[in-house]
Amino acid sequence: MKKSFLLLLAFVFVATSCIKQVRSDVPVKVDSEAQWVQELAKKNPLKDSINITSVYFRYDTIINDFEVSGIFYPSYFPEYGWDAHENGVYLYFHSLKTGKEYCFTTWDVTCGCFSSYFISKNITNLVYEKHFNGFKNGDAYIFHYNTITDTTSNNSLLPYAEYQFYDADFDGEKELIIGSYSGGPQGGPCYDIYEMTDSGLVQKGVDNNGSFFWLDATSIFDSANMQITNTLYSGAY
Repeated sequence: MKKSFLLLLAFVFVATSCIKQVRSDVPVKVDSEAQWVQELAKKNPLKDSINITSVYFRYDTIINDFEVSGIFYPSYFPEYGWDAHENGVYLYFHSLKTGKEYCFTTWDVTCGCFSSYFISKNITNLVYEKHFNGFKNGDAYIFHYNTITDTTSNNSLLPYAEYQFYDADFDGEKELIIGSYSGGPQGGPCYDIYEMTDSGLVQKGVDNNGSFFWLDATSIFDSANMQITNTLYSGAY
């Protein structure tokens, strides 16, 4: 009886140790034959491109009644391996209320290339995980929705969320915020704001005079006074 009890304790200890080693912020690889993966593959406009690797994913959390999934196209450099920071993307936002779907992409039809990159905390965590062995075409993952806040900033947005919903123009309706981690005046987190209209996503403030031009981690949203304060940096400092 005592021996059986000791064996049970040893098993519990080993199992608990294994659980502790699993990081919740690293995407979980899933079966590529899953139905949701196959549905994404049908939407993939680049699935027949020989030199492009397609990786499918969906988020583990429903935010603002939207179910979000996507396809990213990681870049590979023989001398460095897979790059965590250069990924093209298609993001699909499916409304559970209306059934309508919105699509965001970094693909530029005018040049036939990705004009900007999808910088994802999930991809970074995955690429730098010690057991990561590279991406294969058709791989599929469950992404973690990051809700980590920046306690050093007055910014209301989530710096590590690939997307989020926030009333950025103080009209009572939440806009779609897409995060980028390679922009901003000092190379920090910056954000693009999109209205979700009947005709699709419409970016707000895309020129230098726009109210939403170059929002970054230092931007302050003052809903009481309906005012956004941005800080401009000039030169190296």
